[in-house]
Amino acid sequence: MNRIKQLSAQEAQKIAAGEVVERPANIVKELVENSLDAGATQISIYIEDGGKQLIRIVDNGCGMSVADAHMCIKHHTTSKISSVDDLTSITTFGFRGEALSSMSAVSKMQLITKDADSELGVCLSVENGAVAHEEAIACEQGTDLSIADLFYNVPARKKFLKTKETEWRHIVTLFEAFCLDYTNIHFKLFSEGKMLFNCPAIDSIEQRIVQLWEHSFAQHMITLKDITQQGVSVRGVISSHQYSRYDRNAIFFFVNSRWVKNYKLTQAALRGYLNVLQTGKFPALFLFITLDGAQVDINIHPRKEEVQFLHPRIVEQAVTQAIKATLEEHLSSHLKTDVRIASAHAENRPIPTFNMALSSSFAQPFKEAPFTAPPMSFSSPTSAPLFIPTSVSHNALAEPSAGSQQSLNSALEQDEPEITYRVVGQLSSTYILLEKPDGMVLIDQHAAHERILYELFAQRFADVATISLLFPIIMHLSSSDMRLIEPHLHLLEKSGIHVEIVGVNQLAIKSTPVNLKDANMQELIKEVVSWIYEYQQIDKDLFFKTINEKLHAQMACKAAVKAGDLLSIAQMQQLVADLEKTDNRFTCPHGRPTMWFVSTYEIEKKFKRNYR
Repeated sequence: MNRIKQLSAQEAQKIAAGEVVERPANIVKELVENSLDAGATQISIYIEDGGKQLIRIVDNGCGMSVADAHMCIKHHTTSKISSVDDLTSITTFGFRGEALSSMSAVSKMQLITKDADSELGVCLSVENGAVAHEEAIACEQGTDLSIADLFYNVPARKKFLKTKETEWRHIVTLFEAFCLDYTNIHFKLFSEGKMLFNCPAIDSIEQRIVQLWEHSFAQHMITLKDITQQGVSVRGVISSHQYSRYDRNAIFFFVNSRWVKNYKLTQAALRGYLNVLQTGKFPALFLFITLDGAQVDINIHPRKEEVQFLHPRIVEQAVTQAIKATLEEHLSSHLKTDVRIASAHAENRPIPTFNMALSSSFAQPFKEAPFTAPPMSFSSPTSAPLFIPTSVSHNALAEPSAGSQQSLNSALEQDEPEITYRVVGQLSSTYILLEKPDGMVLIDQHAAHERILYELFAQRFADVATISLLFPIIMHLSSSDMRLIEPHLHLLEKSGIHVEIVGVNQLAIKSTPVNLKDANMQELIKEVVSWIYEYQQIDKDLFFKTINEKLHAQMACKAAVKAGDLLSIAQMQQLVADLEKTDNRFTCPHGRPTMWFVSTYEIEKKFKRNYR
């Protein structure tokens, strides 16, 4: 019996379709590119169920004749090339054909089209790659193409489609890319029958950014200093040093008017922001790179989402240098302005005060009035006692260094009597110094307080004391971010953050935990959105556990005292006492050490006082 057999043309076409069609966004990309090559000036996109139930693209392009309408759904048809030699000179996306055959093999397709030379248009209903019904109809010039019930006949692929929110987010990102790349086109995006984006043709990329994102976002964007070197031209718009994001979702690269993904280009852009953005933060940037078509291969990926450069280092260096030069110029002008303002008001600047709501406020039941430490001045607290009546054991104070590991472990095993320590003060308004009979302990005040608050949030978040905001904070989210966070608002509620939907893509923050009343809650919610996007594919229980842990860690970080806050002796005493009673006290929730122990032996050895 023969083991090897030839698949039918129909089954082979279904399998081949997987190379082009992986998710609904791939279909949207192919169809919009077809509309652009058809000369359309208006393109409307209709989506249902994240594209799994319906993708419909309507354009006012040149349309197709009846013969071309039939030809475009056949396998290996194209208007782009005649031979393999043409691959190096492609300048268009390709008008009809190419991917339509694959789409028709794995969906229920309806094609309505009419060109300028025809009195009537044609409507084709296609299933399993073959025309099931055809009729002549009256319609406007252009093309109206619908893809319904994606992968209805390939269940093995259909089960790998992601959630509605995930697929929708991919489509929105793609839509943003097209709008940025083609500012002369009027784009519309509909979901479940509602128009969510209406972006008429405009004159500049800056105006397009205002259409796609909120005004506060656009205000942080600056025009890139155009750079051309060794045949590579880079232009665009980037975010200033005052703006950052928690994800890479606002980083777009366009090579020869084609949106592409390229990891090395992203790294080159981030190098331009070196020493400007914090670790883990990302910019927003929209860069347009132009070079000789022979220097770039756009066909290395079946869906043409990635590119390969003949001389990648030249392109990467141009990107980095353009961003660096732009930021340096912007920072220089910004600093000059700041210096003049600071000089004018330096003498009248008030001394800041510090309000440290310590962990006691979290220990109170939900309905009881929380304890909040009174505001304390930054002035030196000379009247506070130097010795603390509280005593702590060795293991409550410090993780021993390598030189004192053995002696401290021995002390812990013997359960020695508690030893009194003395608060010496602060180092650089960041580290609490403790003196002990056998050495010195440095405590990172932010890391320590962060761990204290995290453990309280994690263990008793349902009882966290909250405060209602007199004026709710209204924040705007993109439609994709709103769809992503809406099913998970209960996670915020359980952690003491009451949020309500108050309008289209708008949230109102109405109450927060007491210790977060002065924190930037909008930033926190944006972080939650980025976590949901990153972890939504994992197991449901693990997803909730991960999001809760990250939320509590970030809440603790925002509520904790900061490096640079000057604390009174009383505040330092309270922090050390709270740390003594906290689990996992040796590291903060992000893994940084909270304390460092230096033995008297090590100190004396450094000063050559110990000759043992």
